[in-house]
Amino acid sequence: MRRKVILLAGIGFVLGMVIGNGIAWFTTGSLGNAVLADRLGSEKGAFLLQTLLSGVLGAIAMGGTVLYDLERWPLTLVSVTHYLMIELTYIPVALALRWVSGWQQLLVMAGIQLVIYLVIWLVMYLRYKAQVREMNKLLQLSREKDGETGRSEYTP
Repeated sequence: MRRKVILLAGIGFVLGMVIGNGIAWFTTGSLGNAVLADRLGSEKGAFLLQTLLSGVLGAIAMGGTVLYDLERWPLTLVSVTHYLMIELTYIPVALALRWVSGWQQLLVMAGIQLVIYLVIWLVMYLRYKAQVREMNKLLQLSREKDGETGRSEYTP
């Protein structure tokens, strides 16, 4: 498990750096964050801080997906825990990098992220439920073929 966390966090760190700087470039036309550069006194420093903190956010988000491997935890608990890990990392990163200018924008972004997370969660839940339904159907067909009676299905 530890090896998987490290691997996923490493991949997430690199993706976070790329995505964070890609969004900065796309929205401002440069890799530097002008507001942050003014605050730090250096465009290079702003770029490095943005790269580092975007990587940390990506590492937490991707590394945290190992929670979904915990079979003892209910899906809802895993999902809420993973979302809170992401959100509690995003808030200080967004404030430090001046992605948002105040609490109102921060709450709007958190709300948008929550909606996106809920949509992804719903899609995954429905997908897993369909897979379980298909496995139960195959199990039932196998039992009927072998002449067994009685039903034993798994329900999520």
